[in-house]
Amino acid sequence: MKTVPLLLTAALAGCASDPHAPLDPLEPMNRAIYRFNDTADRAVIKPVATGYRTVTPRPLRIAVGNFFDNIRDAYSAINNTLRAEPQKASNDVMRVAINSTFGLFGLIDIATPAGLANNKTTLGDTFASWGWKNSRYLVLPLLGPSTIRDGLGTAATLAANPEPGVVYQTHTQLTAASVLNAVNTRARLLGLEETVDEAAIDPYSYVRDAYLQLRAKQVGADLPKPPSDDEDLDIDQLMAPTPADASAAL
Repeated sequence: MKTVPLLLTAALAGCASDPHAPLDPLEPMNRAIYRFNDTADRAVIKPVATGYRTVTPRPLRIAVGNFFDNIRDAYSAINNTLRAEPQKASNDVMRVAINSTFGLFGLIDIATPAGLANNKTTLGDTFASWGWKNSRYLVLPLLGPSTIRDGLGTAATLAANPEPGVVYQTHTQLTAASVLNAVNTRARLLGLEETVDEAAIDPYSYVRDAYLQLRAKQVGADLPKPPSDDEDLDIDQLMAPTPADASAAL
């Protein structure tokens, strides 16, 4: 599926040509998940997003995006605190405070025009700041390209979602909001999947290389190099499933 991370990768990274296969030891499993995502996107998610964009006025779609960005700022404040970046964390807290009050619960982004920087930071970025710079490639079901490091960060963030009553009142509201967020973001990125299909003979490799280049740039890592046979075992290799586990995951 040309999911949100995949589309953002294609839009920001441009043409990717460097071979990163050594950082893709799970390629058979990753390709299978990629095919599943692509099928799900073409059959369900893209048509829903297309219909949503057709019937929803653009100002309302922007407001929906602002609302979820405001929630991401709250997570960013936590991550910048963990990264020992107090100035960025304070900036994130101010963004949430201003947009949640004067911005009508985040529907209007007042913080950015007011000069508060948009520093969205994830738990994967936090892990990278602690020294886990390079990580093996991993395709997540429905979420698209990631790495073992970023995938663990995503899983931990999802597991830490507050119980109903903090932002949403019920689990039904939480689920509905998650679906709306995904559809709204997919609607904003309609058309970019054709760019990937037209730009590469093998879209999977194109997206993988672009994602790894983009993340290396974002976290300040060197571009991945093929590991030598006698390279010490690292945490990625310890976390990677065995062939039997990979088969079971399929």
